[in-house]
Amino acid sequence: MIEIRSPQTREDFKAYYDLRYRILREPWGLPRGTEKDDYEPISQHFMAVDTQTGEVLGVVKLFEKEPGVGCFSHLAVAGKAQRRGIGKMLMDAVEQAARQRGFKVLGCQARLNTTDYFKKFGYQIAGLPTQYFGTTQVVWMEKKLD
Repeated sequence: MIEIRSPQTREDFKAYYDLRYRILREPWGLPRGTEKDDYEPISQHFMAVDTQTGEVLGVVKLFEKEPGVGCFSHLAVAGKAQRRGIGKMLMDAVEQAARQRGFKVLGCQARLNTTDYFKKFGYQIAGLPTQYFGTTQVVWMEKKLD
């Protein structure tokens, strides 16, 4: 069974950041440390954990971009766990938390090759592509929350 929870212990955070690095940075040859940004201390962190093994299978974080606007980032699911609904579970948790915090809009800087994935959840492109790192470009996508 998969449980969505927030990392609490040092070991939780180590596994959380390790997955982010392995999925989002290592394939591009980026050094450790690049999986973190300045928003870590003010973010609400979520991880999908296999309750039988304790393995972290997915991660995402949420923070306030500006009043009433939430931003999620660093959504990552372990390769062996992809296409099992874990990304959807994490997105559901982020959206629920955003609504509880009173955000009217929720968005992310999506890599251009992931925009179709976020469109499935009702997000729309609301900006122009910008350079992120290397040849990777991102675009702001957002969704109005009810």
